[in-house]
Amino acid sequence: MYLEHLLKEDLICMIKKRVFPAKGDFKTGILCKLSLLLGIILVLTYAILKISSFFIDKESTGFLQAIYEYSNSAQAESIIALGVISLAVGIIFYFFHCQFAKLAEIAEEIENGKID
Repeated sequence: MYLEHLLKEDLICMIKKRVFPAKGDFKTGILCKLSLLLGIILVLTYAILKISSFFIDKESTGFLQAIYEYSNSAQAESIIALGVISLAVGIIFYFFHCQFAKLAEIAEEIENGKID
């Protein structure tokens, strides 16, 4: 009897409807801002490296030579690739954020009875 009661409660918990708040959009707004910020930082870093390589000669020594060699390496190209990918992911998250905002408005209208 007790076992049947436990099984029935477990079954009810498994079937229980999950309710997500209309305003909670799975944090896509925050993820959008973070990935766009990361993308902008990476693209700016790449731009600064490439612009600085125009003003630094091959014959430079010390820190300037290290900047010149790094800006002409494949690692600098990976910075721009990650920056573009991060910007694209940020745009996708922005799209999701806008869609969740529209769905929240529709859900609010349905709850208030404005839409049949």
